[in-house]
Amino acid sequence: MTTLSEADSRTLVAEAGVIVSWWATADTADNAAVAAEEMGFPVVVKLCGDAIAHKSERGLVRLSLTSADDVRAAVTDLLDAATESDGDVELLVSTMVRGDRELIAGLVRDPQFGPCVMLGVGGVLAEAVADVAFRLAPLERLDAHELIDDLGSQTLLGPFRGQPA
Repeated sequence: MTTLSEADSRTLVAEAGVIVSWWATADTADNAAVAAEEMGFPVVVKLCGDAIAHKSERGLVRLSLTSADDVRAAVTDLLDAATESDGDVELLVSTMVRGDRELIAGLVRDPQFGPCVMLGVGGVLAEAVADVAFRLAPLERLDAHELIDDLGSQTLLGPFRGQPA
């Protein structure tokens, strides 16, 4: 199965009209620091590659970096953590977005039904919760709402325990 890089995925969804956080790719610590200074702090830096699926499990994400020096140090650590089995890697620098809930979205080509859109609980809970829903592509607005409604844990997306939606 082929997957898009995080940068390619961000480009694709942005072209479809979805708002994404400001981001840039970099190949060196200095390039990453320049990108971070241009977008403003705090930022997050991730080591990305086609063979890297679970960045947080491997410690390949650095959060809340507040200076160019922090970014350079993080990039040095991340590049040192890359392994040969990771293949080609790149750094993704993005503005820091705070939130308590994450979703995962994807496109798959089912052999029987063709292109399908997948939506599920994301982040570190993606595999633990394994709560996903599918719809045939392309989506209409109603389909998108039904995808959310079909999530078994969709109540986590609304307000609860004093937290806003």
